[in-house]
Order: sequence, then structure tokens, then C-alpha cells
Amino acid sequence: MSEAHAMEHHEHEVLLTHWPLVIGVGALLLPIGFMLHFSWNQSAMIALVTAGVGVCAIIVGAFGWTAEVHRPKEIAFGFGKTAILVFIISEAMLFGGLFSGYFYNMIPAEVWPPANTPHGIPPLATALILSIFLLSSSGTIHMAEAHLEKRNKSGFLTWLAITMILGLIFVSGQAYEWSHLFAEEFTISTNVFSTFFFTITGFHGSHVVVGLIMQLFAFLMTLKGKLKHENDAFMKATGFYWHFVDGVWLLVLSILYVLPAKY
Repeated sequence: MSEAHAMEHHEHEVLLTHWPLVIGVGALLLPIGFMLHFSWNQSAMIALVTAGVGVCAIIVGAFGWTAEVHRPKEIAFGFGKTAILVFIISEAMLFGGLFSGYFYNMIPAEVWPPANTPHGIPPLATALILSIFLLSSSGTIHMAEAHLEKRNKSGFLTWLAITMILGLIFVSGQAYEWSHLFAEEFTISTNVFSTFFFTITGFHGSHVVVGLIMQLFAFLMTLKGKLKHENDAFMKATGFYWHFVDGVWLLVLSILYVLPAKY
């Protein structure tokens, strides 16, 4: 295969798929479903149907994208860059809507968190410790991508494994945090702050899990020899998504943990 043909083939692989656009639309429908019921006073059935379509679109998009990674092929009319951009924008809108609702309730309040919030909540010290692991993983996944670029398979697998371990520590830490909060009788129904706290951290935690699944898939693909520098589009998308998740965590940390402590 000539170099020019190889470059053309690479250009028409996963980056030019339409599946990220499908996932992005599904992710956008999820917050719309919540808003239909809680903000726009529509029936619960309409809200559930809208959110259900969004979930289906995310699942179908994820399986479709995965299938194309296994079977790279040329696509005549791709939406690669636009699709990934829409996917990230939809995710940003999801968290933006949640943060907006949070501020809408916090700004008029004289006391925040509300007076019936147990002492020591939000647990800032725990969040800061977990932040070290999650934010460090942005550096390790960058190192993994750098080794893939250099065609260093062992180095790529090592740094990707470290990234997954750091992500798992973060998720496990959040699970421990939630169990501790439940023991303190701080649940999603305690007050408006708890509702937003568990909703936002829960959504973010689910995004971390999705990122870990993508990394595991890339790890297994590399072991089987199906992911190399020449067809690394999936890994680039995985890294971009992971950096986005880490960036969102900085907002979550600032708004849900630091700001209430200074309010």
C-alpha cells in the first residue's frame, strides 16, 4: 500500500463516522427530558419518552461506533469532526443545565447549603484527595497517547493501565463518599442542595465510567493488535473525552464543594 493511499485510508476511518453525532443527540435528549417535566411542566410520560429515546440513541451509537472500530471502512460522506464536536457540546449543555439550576436555587438562598444539611457536608477534603487521582489521569492518558504515536505498544499499555487504575480509584472513592453520606442521612431527598449534589456528581461519575469502558476497549484492542498508530482515531476520541471529563470535574469541585464552604 502506498503512503498516499495509506493516508487516504486512515483519513476515512473512525474519525469520519456519524456515530458520535448519534450519541451526542442522545445525550442532548436526556436533559431535555428532565426539563420537560421539572421546568416546563409537561407530563411525566412525555419526559420519559424523550429521555428513553436519548438513552436508546446513546446505546445504539456506542455499539455502532464500536463496530466500526472493529471493521474500519471508507465512508463516502462522513461527519467526523462535526459529530465529535456535537457530542462534546451536548455533554457540556447537559452539565451547563444542571449547574444553571443549581445557581438558580443557590443565589437567592440566605444560607447555603440549607440549614438541615448535616455538618461536614460537602466533604471537601475527600473531594480534594480524589481530585489528585482524576486530574493526574489526564497526564497519564497523554503519556499513553504519546507512546502510541511512537509505536511503543508496551509503553502505551502501561500508561493506559495506570490511567484506568487512577480512574477506578476515583470512582471507588466517590462510592465510598456516597455510602458515608447515606450513613449521615444525607440523601438525594434531604434538601435542594442534596438533590443537585447527587444528581451532578452521579452524572459525572457515570461519565467517568463510560471513559473507563472506552479505555478498556482500547486496551483490549491493542492486545489483539487491532489498535495501532495508523488507526488510532478511537484512542484520540477516548483521550479527548477523558480530558473533557476531567475538566468538568474542576467545575464540580469548585461549585459543589469549594463554593458552599465559602458561602
